[in-house]
Amino acid sequence: MKKDSLSTLPLWDQFRKAAQERRRNPERLLTDYMRERLEIWEDQRLDEEIRRDAQLSSYREEDGVAIVRQHRREKRERRAAS
Repeated sequence: MKKDSLSTLPLWDQFRKAAQERRRNPERLLTDYMRERLEIWEDQRLDEEIRRDAQLSSYREEDGVAIVRQHRREKRERRAAS
């Protein structure tokens, strides 16, 4: 879907108006939302992968949780530094 085709959707008009009422740029808001959503999906995939790996190894679930939290913290720090 092209960016220009968003403007033809009734939902986009609603979203744009709501964003502008909150003094937010609708394109930036949508981009931020999509970026956040992609990160959540990646985190969920990583959580599942770590859970499976932890079941097959001597790690406990708490160890896997600590690894995921460390990964997320490092990812946030890298993003904040850029």
